[in-house]
Amino acid sequence: MKTESNLNVEPDEAKLIRRGIRVMIFSVCCFTGNTLILRLLGTERFEMSAALPLFFRAAVGILIALLFFRGHRPTRIKPVFTQKKLILRGITGFIGTAAYYYTVPTLGAAKATLFCNTYVIFAAVLAAIWLREKLSLVRAIWLILAVIGVGLLASENSEGIEFGFGLNELIAIGGAIAAAWTIILIRQLVIEHGNGTIFMAQCIWILLPVAFLSVHELPGLGALEWGLLIGAASCAAFGQLMMNEGYRCLSVTVGASIQMLWPVMTAIGGLLFFDERFLPLQVVGAVLILSATWRVSVRKRQKILPTSN
Repeated sequence: MKTESNLNVEPDEAKLIRRGIRVMIFSVCCFTGNTLILRLLGTERFEMSAALPLFFRAAVGILIALLFFRGHRPTRIKPVFTQKKLILRGITGFIGTAAYYYTVPTLGAAKATLFCNTYVIFAAVLAAIWLREKLSLVRAIWLILAVIGVGLLASENSEGIEFGFGLNELIAIGGAIAAAWTIILIRQLVIEHGNGTIFMAQCIWILLPVAFLSVHELPGLGALEWGLLIGAASCAAFGQLMMNEGYRCLSVTVGASIQMLWPVMTAIGGLLFFDERFLPLQVVGAVLILSATWRVSVRKRQKILPTSN
């Protein structure tokens, strides 16, 4: 017999799922907006280095962390400078984010984003080595397919059959490895620290090195540049917040599936606004990378979740 409390279960769950889908789609739109703005700032019209967008991302991120991160664990600043793992989290986060911001203009929005998403693959390998997590045969096969996909994505000639990594590809892969190491550190840090403190570590350790490279450029920026830089930073910060909220409301399978729209939407935006095109084998490589990262990310809810650097 259904009681009144039982009748309310499904509507409440459905409402939570609808909320999760909405905020996750908003997160994807934010991440896509951030990437396309970075791509625009790297064009000949602006010719802006990665240092300024990184500076704005860190500054806005610190503000977001102080204003929006709440809970039983307050955001603390002192441990960011005193605890080894928080410092390492900040440094690896800086390397991963800097690599992505650098390669978006040089590789193109879609290609850089696909390389960035391989951090899920590297995180699975690092977790097996450092955290002694079991790497099943099925996951190992998906990892191999992802590596093949990376090779196909790096094909360069018109026939799509010559493969090789230039400096930009190596930077992108290095950034993905750094991001993967960040995931390993975060999974250890959440035992002791709140999300605000962990997020603050990334922002501060990005801000410190890039401030010396970018502060002198601020007076020369016009209103349009200020707007684009603040817009990109806000998109990145709110994309992260909305993604976290989305995973609170949705199963990891549904959430990861929606997040896979980010590289797809970025590819569409890159084609429409910057005439970025993939060769046939590069498309195959992109599909392999997306499929592998999705399959690996949904295996265990608390193990490897997609996240921004």
